[in-house]
Amino acid sequence: LLTAISIERCGSILCPLWYRCHRPQHLSGVMCALLWVLSVAVIAMVTSPCLAHKDELCQMSLISMFVLNFLIFAPPMVISNVILFIKVHCGSKRRQPKRLYIVIFLTVLFFLIFGVPLSLFHLLNQLNYSFVSSQIAFLLACINSSTNPFIYFLVGSYWRRCSLVSLQVAFRRVFEE
Repeated sequence: LLTAISIERCGSILCPLWYRCHRPQHLSGVMCALLWVLSVAVIAMVTSPCLAHKDELCQMSLISMFVLNFLIFAPPMVISNVILFIKVHCGSKRRQPKRLYIVIFLTVLFFLIFGVPLSLFHLLNQLNYSFVSSQIAFLLACINSSTNPFIYFLVGSYWRRCSLVSLQVAFRRVFEE
């Protein structure tokens, strides 16, 4: 879903006229539904050999899933967020960057820093390599799971110059855009 959101935000920045006038109305919903179906299908294909105790096939399907994540989903997410960052950062100085773009950028950045190492750990573990202990990889994954509420709070309260804003108000401000 981070990949779909990143690509859609990038499209709205690069082609704002097309985005407003010609973008199909239900594109986001359809893309998210297709991604969920793809996720369920991949998980079913990976878990079937593992549950059937076909170890060699299980290992190959796990490796395929990790490679699919790194080669299909991660590159568009990274590329679109770099474009988004450059466009927002180097754009007009009189217009403040929208909070939603900053939230998406920070969410993806923290996902890449804290979430990817666990997937990389599992991939290398399947290939019988070890570059970091499992405790560190799981700790980074836990940090990744905890960052989004803080991102929403900090970005939501930054523009109001008030640091004692409730989390609920910060969520509302971020998602109103």
